[in-house]
Amino acid sequence: MRSSPSRTAGLAACMLAALLCSVGANARHRNQAGGGEPGDFSYYVLSLSWSPAFCLSSPHSAECDGPRRFGFIVHGLWPQNEKGWPENCDVHTQVPDDVAKGIFDLMPARGLIYHEWTAHGTCSGLDPAKFFGLVRRAYDEIVIPQAFAQPSQPIQQSPAAVLSAFQHANSKLPPLSLVITCSGQGTPRLREVHVCLDRDLAPRACSADAARGACRAPTLIVPPVR
Repeated sequence: MRSSPSRTAGLAACMLAALLCSVGANARHRNQAGGGEPGDFSYYVLSLSWSPAFCLSSPHSAECDGPRRFGFIVHGLWPQNEKGWPENCDVHTQVPDDVAKGIFDLMPARGLIYHEWTAHGTCSGLDPAKFFGLVRRAYDEIVIPQAFAQPSQPIQQSPAAVLSAFQHANSKLPPLSLVITCSGQGTPRLREVHVCLDRDLAPRACSADAARGACRAPTLIVPPVR
């Protein structure tokens, strides 16, 4: 999902702004089209980003420069409708510093935290503390497959195999609740795993919009954690 040309263009602008602000953001998606009523949406998409793939293209970002090497991090928890999604619903509310620090283990760049709140969290109808608490609850519900815990060598397999690994580790996740995304030329790299959840964080089928960005390549590469 959320990988149309206009939204891909927005990624570059967002990353540049983050660098200029010296926050090392990894806000990797979407222009800020704007609009929406807080709390008016159908379900959530939890986006788990494969950090080693991102760090190959952006090695000086905050999550890549520190001593800790991440595998999956939380890119975002996105309010989603059956068709389309809201963004930038109330850009005036700021994330308190203690709330940002409290989610840093899952979203290890302040620019990412602030961007995700402005673009998506503001549409949840929750305040920052409750929204990022929900992000943690959603993440804690997902078991990362053992193969992706701390791989020291590249993994090459099909997107279907990645999906199957997540299903095997999370028996409650139906196939249609997962979307595997990839990026890059030739054999692409694993980019993200999207998990569709209802407003109570129970797994549910992704809508067509959420599934549109699924990786169509026959195989992908999962770069190792270094």
